[in-house]
Amino acid sequence: MYGIKFNNITLKNITVSNGNLYQIKSFFGNDIQQEINNTSPSLSKDFYNNNISLGFEDQSDTGNNYNLSSIYVLNSNITINVQSLSIKLGDHKSKFSGLIFNPNSSSYVFTNENKGTIALSFKIDNQTDKVSEIKLIVY
Repeated sequence: MYGIKFNNITLKNITVSNGNLYQIKSFFGNDIQQEINNTSPSLSKDFYNNNISLGFEDQSDTGNNYNLSSIYVLNSNITINVQSLSIKLGDHKSKFSGLIFNPNSSSYVFTNENKGTIALSFKIDNQTDKVSEIKLIVY
């Protein structure tokens, strides 16, 4: 799944940032805001601007081990590259030609092979046949 990119920033680079504000700003802009939850048992950091929202959690509760937990794309200014595709919110589902559609979630879903610990989903609006939601969840 490390082949995934958000505006040419690799998922690996986002992951190894460990929720460092300065790195997240260098990836997605100086307008990134940060919210921190310092209350155990779920320490977390959330970063967001008008384009993207990222979540990191520290399950060790030390405040030193933040791992990526989610990414939500908020508008069409963010392009996601996965496999040979380049997708934005509002793109027509025809961009997924030949891929398996999950009717239960109305989504095209990409997971990391043999692990199932990361899911990147592109939800399709049933009325417009366009991508209406893009999210990445780490389990």
